[in-house]
Amino acid sequence: MVNQLKLFAAPSLNVLRTVKEAMATAVKECGMSRAELCDAINELADRYGVCLVGGRGQRLTLPTLEKWLNPEDREHLPSIKALPVFCAVTGDSGPMRAMIEPLGWQIIGDREARLLTWAQHYHEGKSLREKMRKIEAEL
Repeated sequence: MVNQLKLFAAPSLNVLRTVKEAMATAVKECGMSRAELCDAINELADRYGVCLVGGRGQRLTLPTLEKWLNPEDREHLPSIKALPVFCAVTGDSGPMRAMIEPLGWQIIGDREARLLTWAQHYHEGKSLREKMRKIEAEL
């Protein structure tokens, strides 16, 4: 089933600024300097064979990272390949959340996924117990 977006009540689908703000917040809270972060992003990208930047440069540079984090810079943004690497290094899914929340979607972690599975099984069990009571009453 597809969620129908409402024309006037929907949040903006132009998520560039909110993604960049979420990235800047993630950097502030990750506990690494920007240089350390840049190195860690490059190391993880190398490990997984992810090309972070286009052009001749193969590695992310500190000036490019700074441009990615500046909400006012509309020309320099991380690629769709780079964003998961950034989130993995910072340990923060905020930039990914900023991309999907305008669609009404959520990112959930392992604990929330287990809780959701439990709730589904609980309601299935409740429904089965009701059916069993009806059958038992007919006996």
